[in-house]
Amino acid sequence: MTMGLLRPDAARDDNDPPAQVVVLVGPDAGRRIPVVGEILIGRDLESSICVQDDGVSRRHSRIRRTERGDHLIEDLGSRNGTYVNGARVGAAPLRSGDKIAIGTSTILLFTHHDRYEEQVLQAQKLHLLGQLAGGIAHDFNNLIVTILGNVTFLRDEPPQGTELTDCLNEIETAARRAADLTAQLMSFARPHRRAREVVEIGKLIEEVVALLRRTVPRSLEIITEVSGDLAVVGESSQLLHVLMNACINAKQAMPNGGVLRVEGTRVRGGGRGTPLPGGTYVRIVVDDTGVGMDPDTLAQAFQPFFTTKPKGEGTGLGLATAYRIVRAHGGDIAMTSQLGVGTQLVVTLPAASSEETISSPIEVREQARVPLSGLALVVDDEPLVRSTTRRMLERFGLTVVLASDGLEAVAAVCQSGRRFDVAFVDLDMPKLAGEEAILRMRKHDPNLVVVVVSGHADFERGRRLSALGGVTILPKPYDANALFQFTSAALQGRKNEDPP
Repeated sequence: MTMGLLRPDAARDDNDPPAQVVVLVGPDAGRRIPVVGEILIGRDLESSICVQDDGVSRRHSRIRRTERGDHLIEDLGSRNGTYVNGARVGAAPLRSGDKIAIGTSTILLFTHHDRYEEQVLQAQKLHLLGQLAGGIAHDFNNLIVTILGNVTFLRDEPPQGTELTDCLNEIETAARRAADLTAQLMSFARPHRRAREVVEIGKLIEEVVALLRRTVPRSLEIITEVSGDLAVVGESSQLLHVLMNACINAKQAMPNGGVLRVEGTRVRGGGRGTPLPGGTYVRIVVDDTGVGMDPDTLAQAFQPFFTTKPKGEGTGLGLATAYRIVRAHGGDIAMTSQLGVGTQLVVTLPAASSEETISSPIEVREQARVPLSGLALVVDDEPLVRSTTRRMLERFGLTVVLASDGLEAVAAVCQSGRRFDVAFVDLDMPKLAGEEAILRMRKHDPNLVVVVVSGHADFERGRRLSALGGVTILPKPYDANALFQFTSAALQGRKNEDPP
């Protein structure tokens, strides 16, 4: 079967995407190492890829770029051998998508970073969002009715007692549901992060199904069966894309209703005759009772630009993109179908090891609000956010200065002569972005404690800012409880940084 998106790397020139090796399975999973000239793989600390695996030799193998521009892997007389796609090699050419197995539990992926493929993935996400748009708009309209209706009711004739409490509770519930829906959409639509993480498959399936339920008719039943404690190492937004594409396809295959079943289980894989090496895997099955496909159609399903949808309703890249993503995660994807019976898509991914843990977000808990004091700077280009944040901080006991962009913030810190205890800074602002503003303010006052407030602070920016020290990230939207907790911690951090 021709996949198209996975291209050989022979006869590459300097303008082609750079080659890289990704650690798929084993210590330091998710690490990406660019291949520039030659890289050494082994247990030696001076190796380009230092692998702490008992089965790996000190100098195990190397990858080098030849004069022709392609890449070659060579075993350096290792005691356990070097394997490419399951075959032991002494020296062999590498193609994008090849998996390299060394030692007892280390699998590397040779690939290229291709901007075109990123663009294809993002276009696919936008296409799938279009499929969800009607149901999402319906949900948002219901939430807006709840908020506006209660607000205008309270303004016309403020009620007393339980009726006032009921109105406020309904406004809060609607707002939190809107925040959850926005978070789901941003998680799916944002450009994928290149840093890999431990992804909980149960939560991923919940996220997909929650979005999907908003668009399916009542005649279509969605059933999920997911075993507990399922996790893989990967890029969560890419895996979300794979599942969303599979579920949207299943929904479209059942125009008159039916049953969509999504299952997640842990399985043992590998062995002779299988496409994956031995080990523990997470298997995700998307099964529908739709129209199905004949053998000829099924044989072309993963080919780029092949689609059975009417003109203008599909790009023909959904399953081809899903195939590339799954293979890049060291997994396998397969499909079976029968006309008039339905289709089953099976995604198999390497399970995360017991040593890999899932990082939990900071838990925000309601706590007694002891009075705070200090001078706070609030930097945000949205007047409503500035006003609301100021009101809450002043109730906590702080004095607040407002800035509408990064330049105003830098002037407030560097030119006003005032000493701020904490600064709340949005990242995406006009004139001067929040990240640059933070660097300038911290240069003037190295002990300034900063709370970054952003609705989409991506991984790389968050990592860079956290590395500065004295910087925490408060995700938008936030309520008074979250703001108080972060403010209290920031003020304590400033106190600890100040000289005695």
